[in-house]
Amino acid sequence: MLDWASFFALPSQALYGFGFLTVLGIASEALAFSSKADRQASTYSLTFIPLLAGVLLFGPVAAVLFVALTGAVAEAVLRRKERLKTLFNVSQWVIAGTLAGWAFVGLGGIPLAATPGALEFDPQIVPALAFGFVALLSNHLAVIVAVALTQRASVTKILWQAAGRIGGTVLYDVFVLPIAILVAFLYFALGWVGLFVSLLPLLVIRWTYLHKHRLETANRDLLNALVKAIETRDPYTSGHAVRVQDLAVRIGSELGLGARKLDDLSAAALLHDIGKIEVAYERILKKPSALTPEERTIIESHVTRGVEILTSMSSLSQRVIEGVRHHHELYDGTGYPDRLAGNYIPLFGRIIKVSDAIDAMLSDRPYRKALSLATVREELRLFSGRHFDPKLVLLLRETDILEEHAVQMRLEASLRDGNEVAQLREEKFRTATL
Repeated sequence: MLDWASFFALPSQALYGFGFLTVLGIASEALAFSSKADRQASTYSLTFIPLLAGVLLFGPVAAVLFVALTGAVAEAVLRRKERLKTLFNVSQWVIAGTLAGWAFVGLGGIPLAATPGALEFDPQIVPALAFGFVALLSNHLAVIVAVALTQRASVTKILWQAAGRIGGTVLYDVFVLPIAILVAFLYFALGWVGLFVSLLPLLVIRWTYLHKHRLETANRDLLNALVKAIETRDPYTSGHAVRVQDLAVRIGSELGLGARKLDDLSAAALLHDIGKIEVAYERILKKPSALTPEERTIIESHVTRGVEILTSMSSLSQRVIEGVRHHHELYDGTGYPDRLAGNYIPLFGRIIKVSDAIDAMLSDRPYRKALSLATVREELRLFSGRHFDPKLVLLLRETDILEEHAVQMRLEASLRDGNEVAQLREEKFRTATL
């Protein structure tokens, strides 16, 4: 059990300091921002720093109260989440804080505010690291369990995700601890002013990153609008970019790519045909017969044109631009624009190439009907090692990704047909009532 009596027996100055630390925690949550990767949303904030400083200064009870108060305000007031989600999130944070508090006490951790005299940080380092590790690990595991219960996912994949999160937890814990120790030192040197002085620069940095993130989001939204503009010209490619994006991310997830790489892969797959925004490509894209050499040269130029467009967007990483540039390279080196071969083709280019081809084969085109799933499997086998990375083809054969994508396309086609029928009925009704 945590020692609540000892916490409330702390001097009033310490309780005021805890209250001010909690206010800074709420400010950190107000400056938090969310990002999606692999179809999961993650929230980034600096709240863990005042939390770790709080347990060093005021003990594990303070940590539990801190996560309960900041979590409740953040979820219910700042993010306006439903009551059930707010209750679940705050509850799992309180449980994580309690478990972490037991680890802190069990390893001999003593709140610095309860130890008058000379400050000794060294004995608190191991308990504080244990607190951070257990708190972050408990939180990650709770999220993974929630995802497993609400989404279809294999046990192996869940454990693999957990392992990746544990590694990041250790690094984050070690990196943040010196900052938390500095916060505690300044508190003893300057009182609550020390807390403000130590965390204000971090809040300013987070505010800067928040605005940078918003700019990046605005750029992505603009590019998404451009992608939709391209696809409205040709009904045969409607939804193609989003489907290639989804398929590429599924493949990347099976390969075990990290969240940041998955985010970049998602952007590259969505934007792979962004160069076709220019009107010069429209007539050629709709042509039902074979292309002339001149027309083929024009079409092939869309990759370099796309790179020119994306290079002007400073928020996009080099991985995204490389994925767009090389998504028409072939594994045997006969593709374009640079005739790269094998593993010299960036991984994103190889993933987008096979994803693009699969979606194209499963779609109706002006010159042919969609191919059957069996035919697509056979095409992948025939061109493995020639057009496609054989490792990616093997992955597609050993998983259900291809089948799930085909089902998704059939569902979208059914919904699209239903909408078209509804629109025709509405037009007939309007005509009849004129």
